[in-house]
Amino acid sequence: MYTMKIGRIICAALIAILAVAITTTPVHGADVRAGDTVSLSEDEQVYGDLYLAGRVISSSATVIGDIFAAGETLKIAGSVDGGLTAAGQTIVVDGVITRGARLAGSSVDVAGHVERDLLVGSGVFTLEPEASIGQDLLFGAGTVVLRGEVGGNVRGGAEELIIEGTVTGNVDVEVGTLVIGPGANVGGDLTYSSRTEADIPADTVQGSISYSPRIDDRIRSSLFGGLEALAPLAVLASILWKVAWYLMTLVVGIVLILLAPRRMAGAATALRTDTGPVAGWGAIALFVTPLAAILVCLTIIGLPLGIIALLLWGILLYLSQLPVSLFIGQLILGHQKPLASKGFMIGSLALGLLILTLLRSIPLLGFLVWLAIALFGLGAFVTGERQLLQSRRNSSGVSSS
Repeated sequence: MYTMKIGRIICAALIAILAVAITTTPVHGADVRAGDTVSLSEDEQVYGDLYLAGRVISSSATVIGDIFAAGETLKIAGSVDGGLTAAGQTIVVDGVITRGARLAGSSVDVAGHVERDLLVGSGVFTLEPEASIGQDLLFGAGTVVLRGEVGGNVRGGAEELIIEGTVTGNVDVEVGTLVIGPGANVGGDLTYSSRTEADIPADTVQGSISYSPRIDDRIRSSLFGGLEALAPLAVLASILWKVAWYLMTLVVGIVLILLAPRRMAGAATALRTDTGPVAGWGAIALFVTPLAAILVCLTIIGLPLGIIALLLWGILLYLSQLPVSLFIGQLILGHQKPLASKGFMIGSLALGLLILTLLRSIPLLGFLVWLAIALFGLGAFVTGERQLLQSRRNSSGVSSS
């Protein structure tokens, strides 16, 4: 019985945190939009932070606050008097962001204006010719194409970096290949490491140019001499740690399935039947809850409550991989088969968790996988708990009548 009440305790704690934060901090209210397709027209105005979640998201509205968005395809084309945090498969920014932006996606295309810093993690990132970044650009990507203007410095790592636009500050990057176009202009110093030295046209770099060869495995072996004998041990230790982490998480999942099968099944089922609301609640749980808890910690009275909420949030963040693993395993083992038996749930969990562990091991993709797991896993817990409470209310209503 104690275990069955854990979900209610956590939800109550999070609601209390948000309530205290709202009453003790002068902030605007949050506007949450979730669904398969979420669209805001250019005639709309939103005062306060805006949370968007769905498969297809399009916003041309004027937002006086920050935007937090997660989905498959996202396009932000309006004016945002605040910052932008977005995660998805395809992200297009064609508006004006008065503060910084943090974007994570398979393909990220910026054709608008970010007036402060821009942080990007993606497979392919393109800064269009008409686009501009007011301050620094930081990136980790496969391919980066800079055709617009960067008002500050450029730092990061990529397999291929192409600069065809203007960088006012310095460029400090580690890449596989660097290409500087004839029309490019770097106002500061260019410091880079790559496999081969780039062919840099004259007068494109106003400061100094510093090149260093990229250290591959063979060069690293010669530098560290006899330490190369330890390389197999390091690889083995990494593999053993991943196996241990997988087994520890699997044991935790099995225990929860045995103690609270309805809650685990409900969370995984919500991922399949209510993807939009799951993403919306996940965005709130992932971004709003820790922020609210920190704000509460700033008040002396709310300090214990804030610390407890942060601990609960951290636990749920770790457990968020369980419903996602259940969902993936169910899709593979039997899409139409419900999560009714504990044996089938444990099998689905073991298979899904193995797939997620392998995906998280892929360079560059690992962060995006973690972000998706956290977003949809947290949302699945909240949505599943809400559905379970609603089902119990309906049952109570039928019994009383």
